[in-house]
Amino acid sequence: MAFASYAVVFRSLLLVLVLALTVRSSPHGRVVRPQPSKDGGSVRLSEDCLYRKDLKFPTMVKVDIRISNSDRAFRMVHDVRNRSLAPWDYRLDEDPNRFPQVIADAKCRLSGCMNPLGQEDHSLNSVPIKQEILVLRREQRGCLPTYHLEKKVITVGCTCATPVVHHQS
Repeated sequence: MAFASYAVVFRSLLLVLVLALTVRSSPHGRVVRPQPSKDGGSVRLSEDCLYRKDLKFPTMVKVDIRISNSDRAFRMVHDVRNRSLAPWDYRLDEDPNRFPQVIADAKCRLSGCMNPLGQEDHSLNSVPIKQEILVLRREQRGCLPTYHLEKKVITVGCTCATPVVHHQS
């Protein structure tokens, strides 16, 4: 169960990378570098591309959302959540109109941190580590679904920190 939930988080992060690389790369896997033309209006992107006047990022791109080989990295760190001085558990956030549909969200097990003897030390705090990710949101418009990128903040783990002390004057 933990293996599958961590893989879901990993897939979410890999989706962001795939989206960034898809937008930045040409169809043949080469980076597109604009080359100014003599007429000043059009720009030739490369020998394989047509002339374009607008070099702004497109508002729509085609993306293959299949993610491969995401389990290898998980195997190396899957038990960190149990060995940490601020251990955490995962809960699954499921949404059928989002890609990925299932995202693992961490929750700190303790308010304090573990000492070397395995006991909770309340002089320190377990605090969540937050990460902003991009997800694809599906919305039905008429007969066709539409998709747009949406930001989501998730908790990826917990860490041990000194408490915040507010001094009164």
